[in-house]
Amino acid sequence: MAEQFSIKAEKREALGTRVSRRLRKSGKLPAVLARKGEEPLHLLVGGKEFSQLVKKHARLINLDHPAGKDKVFIKEVQYDHLDEHAIHVDFTKVAMDQLLSIEVPLILKGKPIGVTEEGGVLDHYVKVHKIQVLPDAIPDHIEADVANLKKDVKSQIKDLVLPAGVKVTQDPELLVAIVQEHKVE
Repeated sequence: MAEQFSIKAEKREALGTRVSRRLRKSGKLPAVLARKGEEPLHLLVGGKEFSQLVKKHARLINLDHPAGKDKVFIKEVQYDHLDEHAIHVDFTKVAMDQLLSIEVPLILKGKPIGVTEEGGVLDHYVKVHKIQVLPDAIPDHIEADVANLKKDVKSQIKDLVLPAGVKVTQDPELLVAIVQEHKVE
């Protein structure tokens, strides 16, 4: 389960490039909150607070704004020409009862027997795992134990032990990792 993150926002009255530039200089970041079928809400969030959320790789965020409180995802972030500072952010509301299709990192754990005893090399093919999950059960990552992996034995998506509530959207036969001997020609 991912850590809970929160940020406060205030209503943005004036729109436009000049106004946005002045707001950014004062430490505020222009933002938009939207959901399909609803009118977008123009907001301002603290630039430093938002930078901290990005550094911590926040996924699901509690957004406190004048129209209420919502659980949101960061849909898109626009950066300046040097990719150093955020200049605008788009949030999207999340329905807590609908499955989301997202990608999470796939991490290999353990030292395979095929490497330590049989002289093989571990090849890691799938680094990002595509899953469907409810918003409040999003894992930070998925681990694959490869400690018992012998030489020329495949580890596939169907062999993974997934957290509760997580459904795989990739081909179950997809190769995650294999220990094999590399030959030099």
